[in-house]
Amino acid sequence: MTTLNVIDPSQMTLLERRAEVASILALGLVRLRTHPAATTEKEKKKELGFCPPKSVHTNPASTVRMALRKTLQAQQKEFE
Repeated sequence: MTTLNVIDPSQMTLLERRAEVASILALGLVRLRTHPAATTEKEKKKELGFCPPKSVHTNPASTVRMALRKTLQAQQKEFE
């Protein structure tokens, strides 16, 4: 990994700025030309040997809303 240049570009010479831009472009080209499989192997997710536990908690507000919705639907069917 390269270190970041924290010098203000206005205080750099023309040659230093060109060298900075050239190094950034070179790193970009290297990234483009690397094989994607080489980078994805590092990022593979490890699968668990078991399923995660299911949530046993419910949201009381959603239970109330569902009951209210069912009641309203039943009332609408009576009026039809």
